[in-house]
Amino acid sequence: MDWPGLVRKYVWDQERTPYLVRSDRLTPGQARSELFAYAFLLGILASVVIVLALAGGERVGALASPAVALYAVTILLGAIALGATGHPTAALYCATAPLALWLGALLGALRPGMPGGERVVLALVSALWLGYAVRVVRIARRLDGRD
Repeated sequence: MDWPGLVRKYVWDQERTPYLVRSDRLTPGQARSELFAYAFLLGILASVVIVLALAGGERVGALASPAVALYAVTILLGAIALGATGHPTAALYCATAPLALWLGALLGALRPGMPGGERVVLALVSALWLGYAVRVVRIARRLDGRD
């Protein structure tokens, strides 16, 4: 199998998902493809969090909670709505996921005893993710005719 070719074809295709192009220069087809790819990856991440939250145990720390499982289910539903409709409200709700991760990383709520370096790296990754989520919201607003 040609893994690099598959990744390039489905994740980083210059014609369908040119991630380095400004959001206002995307064609409607490119915008829909990028929203779908983001929603798909977010759905996978939310599904993993749901499984971890329901599995419980000390190894997953604060993730083992019904509230986290419920939030992850709503993010999964938001990702499905975003991928299916591209609606800006779904994009805005999905943008709360990196905020929740950022807050959890800064407060140390994700795992008891998490070293400070890990916490900083997680906060930086979630800040970068939030920046991309803002791009997704812009794309959804543009597709909906609000920008």
